[in-house]
Amino acid sequence: FVLCFLVEAVVSTQSTGIWVPVTFTHVEYPKGDIMGLLLAWFSLLPSLTVFSFIPIIVLRRDLTTIYFYAGMFMNEAVNQILKHVIAEPRPARTADNVLWTKYGMPSAHSQFAGYFSMFIILLFYLRISVVTFIIPLAKIWKHVLAASTVLISLTVCYSRYYLRYHTQSQICVGFLVGLLVGGLWFIILEKFAGPYFPIIASQPICEMLLIKDYSLIPNALWCEYHCIKTEMRSRAKKYIRPE
Repeated sequence: FVLCFLVEAVVSTQSTGIWVPVTFTHVEYPKGDIMGLLLAWFSLLPSLTVFSFIPIIVLRRDLTTIYFYAGMFMNEAVNQILKHVIAEPRPARTADNVLWTKYGMPSAHSQFAGYFSMFIILLFYLRISVVTFIIPLAKIWKHVLAASTVLISLTVCYSRYYLRYHTQSQICVGFLVGLLVGGLWFIILEKFAGPYFPIIASQPICEMLLIKDYSLIPNALWCEYHCIKTEMRSRAKKYIRPE
């Protein structure tokens, strides 16, 4: 992300009033506008996040992560339904020059940002704990992560306004809908889906695919670290023999 931004910033140094797409994408920004280029890359974060979760799911195979990922597509489906029901056009600059749909209410990027930030923050505060010997860090790490998530989400929202892909109302409504969807999706996880995760993880198909559930473990990161360290010590005793 940083390397691509720096390379393109050097190449695009002269403002001409022409809108050009970011390399390898169709997100446009005013040529020569460094701020526009930076925000164009921020505008790509939702798409990059969706694709980045594929290897995370393959490597982690955790039901909560899979559930969160499924929520992204459910959130997108809600967005597309609302766009075609409301049928409010995008700003004039992009009304006839977009890949997906000419409608802009609500903004899909802003709705994704709202969904992502709401679900992740609720996950931070209600389901994830941490064990650390650095006591001050243990007290503030959730606040730092939550603030960072909100800041990035709001930057994504602003990028859609700055690049004239959406109006202010389309962005605000999109973000609020995303917050609502993320909150409801998390409530469903806690009250309805989550209690069945241990049962689902014990099914033969999940055991065959190594799909697991961390919901009953207070600190999955510490547990995983401890189990791997114990296993490594056990194997080291077998393979490393004193001379």
